[in-house]
Amino acid sequence: MRHEESDIIVRGLRLHLYTMGNGSPPVILAHGFTDHGPCWLRLADQLGSGRHIIMYDARGHGRSEAPVEGYTRRTLAEDLVALAEELDLDRPIVMGHSMGADTVAWAGALAPSLFRGIILEDPPWHPELYARSDADRADRAERERARAIANRERSLNELEAWIQQRNPQWHPTECRTWAEAKALMDPRATRVIASDRVPWQQLVPQIGCPVLLLTGDNDLGALTTSAVAQEVVRLGKDVQHVQIDEAGHSLRRDQFAAVLEAVRRFLARVASS
Repeated sequence: MRHEESDIIVRGLRLHLYTMGNGSPPVILAHGFTDHGPCWLRLADQLGSGRHIIMYDARGHGRSEAPVEGYTRRTLAEDLVALAEELDLDRPIVMGHSMGADTVAWAGALAPSLFRGIILEDPPWHPELYARSDADRADRAERERARAIANRERSLNELEAWIQQRNPQWHPTECRTWAEAKALMDPRATRVIASDRVPWQQLVPQIGCPVLLLTGDNDLGALTTSAVAQEVVRLGKDVQHVQIDEAGHSLRRDQFAAVLEAVRRFLARVASS
């Protein structure tokens, strides 16, 4: 899983990049809350050297800069749009997981002509999350902040052993990168939990490119319900929905082969568009 690392200044903010491969169209991967760019390494490696893949750490995550302010869902989306523009990429395909999926969808709505295709891995679009009050969101953000501080005080081996015990089916690479991300995350980045949401009903119709929506089993922890998935398909201009069986919120970690196949098929479909 050889890759190169570099920094780029986007909107006055230093973001850390991990790149591998070459070829067109390029693919940008946006990680979930508390993860970082290398959490995509296993998938990126399997997508092949013929693709130019860019993984990045969101603000406050991984090795990117952690400013004092600016931890909102909209800001994360604006960072992604600016990153794609700064890299001068030719209509990249962009994939996001969880928070990253929400970021990708919002970016697609902000810049409808910028992307060639969008892949959403279990976006956090559960109705109950939108029903939370400001006080509830602030309380959860504070709990996540305390957890982030505690994680930074644990050893990398301890974090890795903990996630392996909870998810014995995960590949060792997934466990290692998950642990590394938790050890690096800045506690200030948890403020995004308290920031305002935009309903998917507003975002999806504004996306101007094909979308692949990947969902899992709600009983195993997946967030996007079948009802929401059906609504996304109905509201979008070109949305394909693939249900990944026996997968929780981390679809690609739980059922890697099925996610890889779905992603490959979508990439082949939109690559020449």
